[in-house]
Amino acid sequence: MDADEIDWAWQEMHLHVRLRDSDGDAFETLFQDIGKALWGTAFYSTIPMGSRGDLKCDGWRSDVGHVYQCYGPRYGQADVRDALKKVEEDFRGAKDHWKDLLKKWWFVVGLYRDKVPSEVARLMAELTNELKVPSGVLHRGDIVDLARGIEAGLRAKMFGGRAPGSGDMNRRATYENIGRALAYIRSDISRLPLEPILLPTAVDAKVAFNLLPDSVRHFFGISTAAARRVEKYIDDRADPDEGARMAAGFTSRYQQLRSEGAEPTEAFKQLLIFAGGATGDPDREVAALAIVTHFFSTCQIFDQPPEVGHDPA
Repeated sequence: MDADEIDWAWQEMHLHVRLRDSDGDAFETLFQDIGKALWGTAFYSTIPMGSRGDLKCDGWRSDVGHVYQCYGPRYGQADVRDALKKVEEDFRGAKDHWKDLLKKWWFVVGLYRDKVPSEVARLMAELTNELKVPSGVLHRGDIVDLARGIEAGLRAKMFGGRAPGSGDMNRRATYENIGRALAYIRSDISRLPLEPILLPTAVDAKVAFNLLPDSVRHFFGISTAAARRVEKYIDDRADPDEGARMAAGFTSRYQQLRSEGAEPTEAFKQLLIFAGGATGDPDREVAALAIVTHFFSTCQIFDQPPEVGHDPA
C-alpha cells in the first residue's frame, strides 16, 4: 500500500464519524464542502434568497445538470411521512425551477445503516417516470466514496490529517495518553514507515482469517510495541479486575457489532471509536489504536482462526 492509501483508511474513519454525528444544516454543509472540494467550480453550494427560497436545491453541478437535495434527520432516523413530503415537494419543485437544465435529481440522505424506506424509493421511481428525470440516492457510504476522489492534500485538511506512523506510536502512546484513553473506555463500559511490518505469527494469521485489509494490518504492525505498553499499564496501574472488565467490554462491543452485521473493516473502525479514536486529538487516537491492537492480540475481539495458539504481541 502507498502512503495515500494508508492516509485515506485513517481519514475515512473520521469522515464516517462526522457523517454519523451530523444532521440538518450540518449534514448539508458537510456534503456541500465535499462537493466543492471534489468538483470545484462546477459545483455550487446554494442558499435560500428572498421569496423564491433555494429553488429546491442544496447543491447544483453545472457540468452534468445535477441537483442535490439533502435530508439529514436526527440520529439518522427517517420519519417516513416527512421524507415522502420532502421528496414530493423538492423533486417536483426542482423540475419546476430548473426545467430542462435538470438532468438528474439526487436525494442525499444521512440515514442509519444507509437504509432508505421502501415507500421513499417507490415514490422516487414514480416521480422519475412522471417527470422524465432520472433520480438517485446518495447514502453516507456513497458520500465517503465520493470524498475518496478529493485531492490528497485537501482531503487531509478536511478529514483527520495524515495517518499515524511508527514514530507517532512510539512518541505519543505514553502512559498518560493510554490512561486517558482507558478512562474513556471505562466511562463507556459503565454506560453499558510504509514497508510491510512483521506481525507475531498468531496475530498475522488472525488478520488473514478475519479478512482484514492491508491498511488494518499496517496499523496493527506500527502499534505492536505500543500495545505492550497498554498491557503493562493495565498490569501496573489498574486494579486486579479492571483489565478483565475492559476485555469483557471490548468483547461485548465486538459481539454487538457482529450481531448488527458489521463487516470486519467496519468493526475495526467502530472499535477504534469505542476506544476514543476519531476525535481529532492525535495523542488520544494513537492510544486508541494501541488499545485496540492489545485487545486484538490478546484474543478479546475478532474471530480466532482454528488451531492457532496465542502469540502475544
